[in-house]
Amino acid sequence: MGFQALALATSAMSAMAQMTAGEKAKEAYEERAKNEKLRSRVEAVNARKRGVQVLKETNRNLASIVAGSPKQGLALRSGTVRDRGVFLVQRPASEDFSTTAFNATMAIATGQMRANDLSRAGDQALLQGQIGALSTVSMAFANAGSIGGSNSIAPRLFG
Repeated sequence: MGFQALALATSAMSAMAQMTAGEKAKEAYEERAKNEKLRSRVEAVNARKRGVQVLKETNRNLASIVAGSPKQGLALRSGTVRDRGVFLVQRPASEDFSTTAFNATMAIATGQMRANDLSRAGDQALLQGQIGALSTVSMAFANAGSIGGSNSIAPRLFG
């Protein structure tokens, strides 16, 4: 009977260790998920900063076109000045700004998806720890019952 009790105690400790390992793994995954969300926010802020820079450059370029037009003999209201502003500056700037806005949105969405994946992985790790613990305890009682015969500890625990 002493060996059965020792085997059951050892199995119980193993089951507790499996539960703890599952809990620790879940905590680690949750921490990684939080970090992923933060990283995606930083990426989004950086993309928005690039968008602001695009707007500043657009203003500088438009100012340069307007300032240089009289030197080139062009009237400010002429089609040539407007065309330069639209085709050389505003259209490319608009495309660049749209790209930076899209990048910011995608950074947040991608970060959220990765964080969700990590959170689900943490839930799975916790579940695996619980299943492993239950399996260990079940096998311990099954083995104790088969080894001990009528004097085993299992019938006294369950009957």
